This record gives sequence, structure tokens and C-alpha cells, in this order.
Amino acid sequence: MFRRIVDRRVCDNSVFILKYCFIFILQLIPFQLKAQYVALKSNLIYDAIAVPSLGAEVRIDSTLTVGVSGTYNPFSFTSDRKWKNWSVRPEVRKWFRKSFNGPFVGADVFYGYFNASRIPFIGLKDRRGEGRFIGGGFTAGWHRILSPHWGLEFSIAAGYVNVSYDKYLNYECGYNEGHNVRNLIMPTGISMSLVYVIR
Repeated sequence: MFRRIVDRRVCDNSVFILKYCFIFILQLIPFQLKAQYVALKSNLIYDAIAVPSLGAEVRIDSTLTVGVSGTYNPFSFTSDRKWKNWSVRPEVRKWFRKSFNGPFVGADVFYGYFNASRIPFIGLKDRRGEGRFIGGGFTAGWHRILSPHWGLEFSIAAGYVNVSYDKYLNYECGYNEGHNVRNLIMPTGISMSLVYVIR
């Protein structure tokens, strides 16, 4: 019981910090976007593994952009395997050439929820886990221009992740085996995104 109270406080503090980071990022966005570029994107790797994704990114100046992306997976698969989840990830990027062209580095934060079973991660190979994850880190990547509006973007991300979840025996109304909290330093994302730039 005490562990759950402490974990709830940690979760509340983490969400509080995430909200203020997101508000700070939003304040960097100019109120008038008439002369700015806006990019819409979808991560083809996530789409291929049935985790639909969508993101938007706004140019602040010639070498700085801010964006937010999200995923949502409501699907279950055969043999009671599932990776239902949603997530949101705000990000700030610094471009070495100019916005939406060439290499970049960035910093991001993310928050999400999952309900997963029969996956080879965090001890859920023959169990079901339900909980949330929160974290942040750094990204690096490359944007390849295909045409004046279209581009292909490759990126990787790594950082800190706090995962808090309940583990259940893997059957309907399965027994709750306990609450788990993990703090990990790990890769947090990989993307090959199709990008459409609105100029």
C-alpha cells in the first residue's frame, strides 16, 4: 500500500514536470505562422508494426523547430497477444544546415499508457502488463529532401524511461501479481518518417 502511495506521488510529480515542459515548448511557437513552415509526418516503422503515428513540426527560425508526435494502437492480435498503447512526444530540434534539411539534434519528453500481453519485454512473455511510461532524452537524425514538399526523415532517440505497471497472469480476470516500477536508460525511439512540408 505504501509503495502504491509513493509511486502515485512520483507519477503525479512526473506528470507535473511533463506538463510544464510541454507548456514551455508551446511558448516557443510564434502566434503567427504565415511565414513559417509546418511539417506533417508519419513514422513508417511504427505504422508497419500496427502502431499508427502522426506528428507535426513548426519552424521557429532557420535552424530551430518544435514539434509534437503521437501514437495510438487499439488493436489485439492472435493468441491473446497485444500491445495497446498511446503516447505523446513533444520535441525541440536544432538543425545544422537549415530547418527540414540535413542533420539535426534534439531533446524530447514523452508520456504514454500501455496494456500489453505476450510480448518479449519487461517480463511479459507469458503475462499481461498495464500501466504508464514517462521519460525524456535526446534525438539525432537526418532529413532527406525528395521534392519541394516531400521528404524522408531518419532519426534515433535515447534517454531515461520510468515505467510503472501492474502485472497479471495472462488470462481473463487474471490474478494481479503485483506492482512494478522500472527506471531505464535505453533507446526510446527509431523512425523513418514520410514528411510533407507546408510552405
